Amino acid sequence: MNNEIKELIEYKDLDITDYADAWELYDALEYDGSVHEVIDNKIDIYYVDLRKWSVNNYSYVEDAISEGLCEGVEDFHKLIQAGQYVCFREEANEAIEEVYKELTEEAEQTA
Repeated sequence: MNNEIKELIEYKDLDITDYADAWELYDALEYDGSVHEVIDNKIDIYYVDLRKWSVNNYSYVEDAISEGLCEGVEDFHKLIQAGQYVCFREEANEAIEEVYKELTEEAEQTA
């Protein structure tokens, strides 16, 4: 996911030195829903892939349910997709922190 975040930063032409921390960068990336678009593009659409993923990651489905993301959802595959969303959202947050750290270190070395 780090590469997708770097590509998004480049696409939006953001200067990493303009941000005090990773959360400010997150806000800039998410302003127009771009981070959620990256997350949504990772969610499986094929039932067999969803079932395979759920075997080792069902705790994310439970997290999605407890967060209220599955209100009224009865389709098992949609529950798994909500779990994937929670998982990939977590990965995106971690990736933004890692990329922020990496790019700020690079900027400090070139300054």
